[in-house]
Amino acid sequence: MFLALVFQNCTDSAEPQKMDIQSFSKELKFTLLKSSETGVDFQNTLIESPQINVLTYQDFHNGGGVCIGDINNDGLPDIYFTSNLNPNILYLNKGGFKFENISEKARVTGGRGWATGATMVDINNDGLLDIYVCKSGNVDPDQRRNKLYINNGDLSFTEQAQQYGLDDPGYSTQGYFFDFDKDGDLDM
Repeated sequence: MFLALVFQNCTDSAEPQKMDIQSFSKELKFTLLKSSETGVDFQNTLIESPQINVLTYQDFHNGGGVCIGDINNDGLPDIYFTSNLNPNILYLNKGGFKFENISEKARVTGGRGWATGATMVDINNDGLLDIYVCKSGNVDPDQRRNKLYINNGDLSFTEQAQQYGLDDPGYSTQGYFFDFDKDGDLDM
């Protein structure tokens, strides 16, 4: 299910209203929307086996990640979920709390390996959000290489972590980007 946050102002006054926290909490409303209504049906299902379980990988229950951003600059926030054992999912926001799973055609499912955190960032300063995915798990180091999906501008992405020097095979959980040396380029 997908949780939608809806703010409603119950006054008819055109003048700004000062609101204390008690008044605000009374006016704040949450609406639980079913996945059949929104199209968001992501589940990070973990199935233990003799090969992969909490004894063979201590972070087995740490879960996946999520990031939200506008990948096509239409003013609507899109959602990207990472999965530990299954493909990652990118949902395109169609408006009205309706989403479309475009993961396959966008080429952002993540491949093999244990995906953890995700970050949307415009790494190449082209005005389009790219997606950085961290990997972990007790698997072959090549399956632990972090992914960087560069936005092609047509609802598809090209994986280029190696070209950017960001395909680290360590046990990553989350990547953060900022301009550390103030040179106009993002650092991680």
